Amino acid sequence: MLRRSLLASPLALTAPALARSAWAQTYPDRPVRLVIPYPAGGSLDVVGRAVGQKFQEMTGQPLVLDNRGGASGTLAADYVAKSRPDGLTLILASAAQLSIASALQPGLPYDPRTDLVPVSLLVSTPYALFASAASGVTDLAGVLARGRARPGQVPFGSPGNGSLGHLALEMFAQATGTQWLHVPYRGAAQVMNDMAAGTVDLTFTVTASARPMVEADKVRPIALAGPERTDVLPQMPTFRELGYPQVECELWLGVMAPKGAPPAIVARLDAIFQEALRDPEARATLARSGAAITHQGPAQFARLLESDYPRWGEVIRRGNITLN
Repeated sequence: MLRRSLLASPLALTAPALARSAWAQTYPDRPVRLVIPYPAGGSLDVVGRAVGQKFQEMTGQPLVLDNRGGASGTLAADYVAKSRPDGLTLILASAAQLSIASALQPGLPYDPRTDLVPVSLLVSTPYALFASAASGVTDLAGVLARGRARPGQVPFGSPGNGSLGHLALEMFAQATGTQWLHVPYRGAAQVMNDMAAGTVDLTFTVTASARPMVEADKVRPIALAGPERTDVLPQMPTFRELGYPQVECELWLGVMAPKGAPPAIVARLDAIFQEALRDPEARATLARSGAAITHQGPAQFARLLESDYPRWGEVIRRGNITLN
């Protein structure tokens, strides 16, 4: 009876919460692992390193980048989802591991909606439509005329089936009532090489990746799938300006933690990342990579995710897109 009385007492009930609060005040007391869901050397590494230096300055603990590629990043997401929710294992995630994966891979070993919790949205980079200089088209009107003259025959490259570039193509096709010959590759670099050679006519990719070839006059910027023009290629109009506001596709990157991570730890992490994004050196690094700082805290980030699920789910359903 005495044991039951103690367990039911207010002190007994609040003890775990007090312990978690005290733990949050000393967090982190060990290195924190940030899992990057792609092989080393990609654009996500740039973001991780940009915030990592300030993270260590603020906490005294390193932010260790752990690259775990495979299956469009879902292997890494599953690893983090099954990790201890102690704030020491995080993932730098994108729609590929969450809303897109949910619609494309119904048999995932984790539930993207519930097994990972949003911590901090860091950056976003708009995708844009580019045309090969060899194609002869220079603007959206020319692209649409070419597509309508040869429906289903104009080659349109992407980094692979179900990639964000592929989904941007399908979103574009659905918005304009056009059909294209989708040519999937095994990465964006191969697409851009064939764009320069004139093997494929069109692609969607991030502006920073295409800028060197734009400057070399091997590819031409057509339209930006973002809400406003970008400083990377300021001459390129947005789809919104050209009458197609529904064509909007951005690569966003945000930090997520395993389900069950204490709210105090999540809040502490968000504050650290928000401060890291204010650092002038980090901002300069991200600007050079073409990424726009778009910080959102856990609640705002959660709302973004909730809008992403139906949006990409509908594009995938209407386009009958599969990974095969």
